[in-house]
Amino acid sequence: MMLKKLNDILSLFTPMRPELTALDISELLDRPKSTVYRLLTSVADAGFLDYDELTARYRVGIRLAALGEIAQRSTTLQRTVYPTLVRLSGETRETATLMVRSGSQGTTIEMVESFEPIMVPAVLGGHPPLHASAGGKVLLAWLSLPQRREILRTPLTRFTLTTITDRAKLEGELDRVRDRGYSMVRGEWVHDIFGVAAPVRNHSGVVVAAITVGVPRARASTERMAMLQEAVQLAAADASAAGGFMVAVDAPPTRATSRGKPRPPSRDTAPTATDRRRRVRS
Repeated sequence: MMLKKLNDILSLFTPMRPELTALDISELLDRPKSTVYRLLTSVADAGFLDYDELTARYRVGIRLAALGEIAQRSTTLQRTVYPTLVRLSGETRETATLMVRSGSQGTTIEMVESFEPIMVPAVLGGHPPLHASAGGKVLLAWLSLPQRREILRTPLTRFTLTTITDRAKLEGELDRVRDRGYSMVRGEWVHDIFGVAAPVRNHSGVVVAAITVGVPRARASTERMAMLQEAVQLAAADASAAGGFMVAVDAPPTRATSRGKPRPPSRDTAPTATDRRRRVRS
């Protein structure tokens, strides 16, 4: 029972809502403030939440960050794909992420952030919306039609003016994503963030994740987005091959054979994997 209460509280914190007051949590859980306050005190004492006395707000605690670090390092998919993300971020100078689907929501399970002054931040454990993010569209596009429609049966939240909220229009977009082998969004979740994503397959060819590159609108020229699209597809093909997928059905050639010659190595100035790893944002 206590674990359920803990999960209920922690699930309220999102990238868009990283800090909450006790009153906020009480209203979101629809429970008395006195009861919630006792729960929050216990959770904070255990290290799963941090309390800021100046703002009277709670945020996810550093203990969760440490546990998340252990979990991600012990998971095969993250370990397999992480070097590809490091290389992709180094080559594009943008933030690269790995996203999976859990039920009706997406989850960022690995990331390598850009070191550019203006960059797209990422949050380990964050939940980008499936219908409005590049990675989410990839994860939806390769589902069976019944699975896809079950997930999309609830109203689609509008985040920006370009968010697709019409179900039929989104279905058409997902079909196009599957046909061309990648997805691209232009400010559909966050106005000033564009993204490109491609599918990662397991050894049997099933799409299990999406590799995404996020880019600020200021750097999202047509030419650059085309370059990122190719880079992301190559990275996804590499990650699929590393996971045992031998025949890329609708991905471009791997890095070794693209255009008949090896791709150039990452810039010598690209940060190392150790330097680039970031903790969960609080």
